[in-house]
Amino acid sequence: MALLLGFVLVGALGIGHHYGLLAVRGMKPNSNESPQAAIMVVFLGLLTLHTIEILAFAVVYWALLGWGGFGGLGGSYDASWGGLIYFSGINFATLGYTQIETGGTIRMINMMQSLGGFMVLTWSATFLYSVCERAWRE
Repeated sequence: MALLLGFVLVGALGIGHHYGLLAVRGMKPNSNESPQAAIMVVFLGLLTLHTIEILAFAVVYWALLGWGGFGGLGGSYDASWGGLIYFSGINFATLGYTQIETGGTIRMINMMQSLGGFMVLTWSATFLYSVCERAWRE
């Protein structure tokens, strides 16, 4: 059940990320006319997009912990929003190596978030690289 939920959450992450990239692309100035501005808008847009994705998973963890059917968090977890955001961000960006420990089936969601974070971070890096490549053409 937890693996399936993790799969659905990562699927939603990918769909949301796709539309987020489209929004960032829509805000980006023309790379030929304003190359530095294009790079900065994309960078800041991606930073915003990833922050929203991290916050969304923190809300999911909050809901799952409140429900109680998926296990819990231990170690240095302090049961605060800041702790959930930190946990979500570490899972998203570094494959889950943290002082916060998972117990129960919530580990599957933790693992799937790490997979999804890796996927969208590399997707974003490719997107930023393509903008830089166009902006820096001689």
